[in-house]
Amino acid sequence: MVTSRQLIRVPNPKLADGQLGGHVKRGVAHPEGARTGAAMALISALPLAPGSDKMVLTFLDRYSPVDSFDYKPNSGDNAVIIVPKDEVFLSGIFGVCPGDWKGAKIAFGDEMEEPVDLDIDPTGLDLDASDAWVDMVDGIGCDCTKFGGYPIWQNIPVDIDDVMGKPMHFHHRISADIIDFELGDGYVIYVFVSEDETDGCVLWQRLGGGSETTYNTHTSGR
Repeated sequence: MVTSRQLIRVPNPKLADGQLGGHVKRGVAHPEGARTGAAMALISALPLAPGSDKMVLTFLDRYSPVDSFDYKPNSGDNAVIIVPKDEVFLSGIFGVCPGDWKGAKIAFGDEMEEPVDLDIDPTGLDLDASDAWVDMVDGIGCDCTKFGGYPIWQNIPVDIDDVMGKPMHFHHRISADIIDFELGDGYVIYVFVSEDETDGCVLWQRLGGGSETTYNTHTSGR
């Protein structure tokens, strides 16, 4: 078994460990998309690990990624930045910036135990095996916005180490249970960080898409 933690919305900012959506007020400038030249939208801001003094910031270009930026790895339309936590100041609980999604303060929830066979390709299963896999995921309650554990791919698993050319590990996933980032039906956003904890990558998949929809980038931390 491996352990993950569900990420939950909290009403009191003092209880928050991080944030989904909103924007960075100061400390880190929102990076610009390679094609639009516009500031990207903040997707998530979470500690590198519970209690860590580093923060993982994830961005996607705000210009209709569903229609325009699919299947373009290393396109520069996304970014993962790792910075000291005390340098980052985020928007308030309902803070918004034109074009951004409304921010929601989140915290680490209860630990969940995940079976070691979750990291599989559900699209390659026959009907009975697929139904059994869905029932298992539903039963342990981990098909959600969560930290750690397995990515739980919506479609074909992606070899992140191969794509990025370096060892990476899964950091967190974001589904539509807290904020709808409007990436299509059954979408999930996946965030990875490098083993040396200097950079990361982000990608997302939609349910029933067949092959993976990938966003990723190399962005140095500080």
